Amino acid sequence: MEKFVDIPKIFEILESYYPIHVMQARYQEQPFKVLVACILSLRNLDEITFPIAEKLFKIADTPKAINNLPIEKLKELIEPINFYESKAENIKTIAKILVEQLNNIVPSTMEGLLAFRGVGRKTANLVLALGYNIPAIAVDTHVHKVSNRLGYVQTKTPEQTELALREKLPQAYWIRINPLFVMHGKQICKTGRPWCDICPILDYCNQVDVKPRKIVFKGE
Repeated sequence: MEKFVDIPKIFEILESYYPIHVMQARYQEQPFKVLVACILSLRNLDEITFPIAEKLFKIADTPKAINNLPIEKLKELIEPINFYESKAENIKTIAKILVEQLNNIVPSTMEGLLAFRGVGRKTANLVLALGYNIPAIAVDTHVHKVSNRLGYVQTKTPEQTELALREKLPQAYWIRINPLFVMHGKQICKTGRPWCDICPILDYCNQVDVKPRKIVFKGE
């Protein structure tokens, strides 16, 4: 029998189960920091990204400060990050544009954010949602995966998932879905075989295309 995907209940459970995501906790309503942290986080683990972001922000945490930072120093500060050279170039270029053309203000529109090199829809949506508290749905592989496994949407790509969620998901949940589904996707609803036996929202999940991992308790 198909299960009812009870969105209010799912969000209530996940919000009690997981702590506030580090980006949400540290950079809420700070659009420039959200933008830079998102660029750094692409193809990197959070446990690597955020210590490096904090190290950078202690030296330079505004468009003007990063624009004045020598490019080699910027690269040095973020070097452990994957693709640090191209990311440093992109961050430096964005800071220069913000200082010289936009009065140090990060755009608050999708179009304005996508005009920056190195910024895609996920990053832009996170800046809108976390930086400006504008309803936006940031979809990465985890949000895409969890939404489809629940049976809430039936899509093939994160881009399709974003569009489907915009049509179906009540706007009150748009900002909250990313941090919650990302943490759930990393800790329990893992790629491959998820830990369905200990999933707190299993009662509302249709487990679409899922082969659950079995927990084996060994006797003493």
